[in-house]
Amino acid sequence: MGHPQMDEFPRELWNRGMYEQVRRMTESPQEEAHFAEGHYALREAIAQHLRRMRGIDAPPERIVIVNGSMQAIALLTQVLVNEGDPVILERPGYHGTSRAVLAAGGVPVHAAVDGQGLVPQPWNARLLFVTPSRQFPTGAVLGLERRQQLLRWAAEQSAVIVEDDYDSEFRHRGRPIEPLKVLDQEGRVVYIGTFSKTMLQDLRIGYVVLPEALLGAFVAAKRLYEPHPSGLLEQRSLAAFMASGGYERHLRRMRRVYASKFLLLQAHLQEQLSTLFEWVESDAGLHLFGWWRGDPRDYAVYAAACRKAGVSWSDAATYGLPPERAGACFGFAHLTEEEIRRGVALLRHVYEIVTKC
Repeated sequence: MGHPQMDEFPRELWNRGMYEQVRRMTESPQEEAHFAEGHYALREAIAQHLRRMRGIDAPPERIVIVNGSMQAIALLTQVLVNEGDPVILERPGYHGTSRAVLAAGGVPVHAAVDGQGLVPQPWNARLLFVTPSRQFPTGAVLGLERRQQLLRWAAEQSAVIVEDDYDSEFRHRGRPIEPLKVLDQEGRVVYIGTFSKTMLQDLRIGYVVLPEALLGAFVAAKRLYEPHPSGLLEQRSLAAFMASGGYERHLRRMRRVYASKFLLLQAHLQEQLSTLFEWVESDAGLHLFGWWRGDPRDYAVYAAACRKAGVSWSDAATYGLPPERAGACFGFAHLTEEEIRRGVALLRHVYEIVTKC
């Protein structure tokens, strides 16, 4: 769902950068062999990018490079969760987080999500995972009042909030929404970002912005699994790519491409399938979410008929929907505009056939 479009990726520029870093690494092969935090120049480049584009003022020393956001989530649960600890998770939400909590011995406590994102409650817990900029998978945006409520709860409970900012780099209209981390004055928020949506999906480079109090424990946990950091060639290449301005040029280009597709898909879905789905308002990201308006059993019949006809989507049941609800995630980044038009028309056509049966 929401896979990036690869034919716009600047392959030649990226490949030249990789070759250059191979040459440099062979000249000084042990230069960064024991730095679990990751390549320092990349941490500097990320700090500058976050300050300029996301409003987060964090020094490179508090940024740690990880092998994708899932590694960050797994390490954080191992550092912060003891046997039997309750951990607050969004429902629906990313299933990898629930698996990480269970693996660490924690107890997932599922919190409700509505059209404005996570619904704050006075939870008796000390750890919360949340996607405030674009709730996963619904795309709902957490408003300022709720963000402030979460920060007050964290202060009262001496809790940690883990903010997963998984694809808000691509905003298609309106003003950018500042991360929850920007409001954090007490060092309660851990911020996770990733390059999986903006670069090559298989690059598997993410990063964590950590409060000072958690930095040492997180780095020690990462060093336990990776005494020698992996992916240094890719880290060095990405650092050079960002320092040259190539990354931001690529982002600007892809924002234009994705915005056109987003607006096209949104218009066609609203025009042709609004009788089937209640669409969650969204201005960013690489997928659109809709709640099925009818019986979940009818949804299953419709989805099966669509797959048979050659069109499919990501079933939101994968992300822990309540049994009485059904929903769908429609990714568009990998599709051409013509494929989007044909796909939505086919979805409508299948519905008309199913309702006549």
